[in-house]
Amino acid sequence: MFNKFLAIKCTAYGMTDTGRTRNHNEDNIHLNNEYNLYIVADGMGGHQAGEVASKMAIKIIEKTLLKHQAPDDSDNDIEFPEVQTVSKAIEDTNISINQSNNDRGLLKGKGMGTTVVGCWYLSRAKMSIIFNVGDSRAYSFYKDELTQITTDHSLLQLWKDKCFEGDQPPANVLTKALGPYPEVAPDILLYPGKKGEIIFLCSDGLTTMVNDREIETTLKQFKNSPDKIPEQLIIKANQAGGEDNISVVVIVFS
Repeated sequence: MFNKFLAIKCTAYGMTDTGRTRNHNEDNIHLNNEYNLYIVADGMGGHQAGEVASKMAIKIIEKTLLKHQAPDDSDNDIEFPEVQTVSKAIEDTNISINQSNNDRGLLKGKGMGTTVVGCWYLSRAKMSIIFNVGDSRAYSFYKDELTQITTDHSLLQLWKDKCFEGDQPPANVLTKALGPYPEVAPDILLYPGKKGEIIFLCSDGLTTMVNDREIETTLKQFKNSPDKIPEQLIIKANQAGGEDNISVVVIVFS
């Protein structure tokens, strides 16, 4: 049994913005403070309905997770059955979006899709499940230090992993997303919750405009007013050009 007297609470704040160059917002965010579920989804497809894909992702993931969540006093033989539930939620989401593309007669790899990054905090265990597909990111901000938790699913990340061999690829070419292909493998991580920590979720509309050092500086500046962090970072991204939709979610553990 987990010690309930050591429970950690979390509260989240979020904001999404179209940016300065796009004419509509394909990003969607979701904050469910009752069930400690937080998601950023960055849709793609333009006229092929990226914003529909990101909404579908959030709706299906939340429905699946909350339907199958384990109670606080669960005696399940599997210590964290929620990890399997997250995997199923991602699979169901990918199948649904991909089927929508097929129904529209779009070829494999074409049509709408979305990245997703999420944090589902399990209060019974003081653990978060961090999950991602694509290049929307999760960070930890703890003791004034910013650390990236997730790894981007992109050609640029593969190039970095291969010690920068060859020419640098474009930053926005993904190796994984929900929807374009019938199958996708998410990254799913169990992450221990810590009092005083901030888990920070964002779309690449922020990280392509604002580097990690600037993000860390902003978090340091506003760590005692975390509700202001999303807006401040979106302002910085727009001041730097705002070339994409920008989404930020800040989860405060206390």
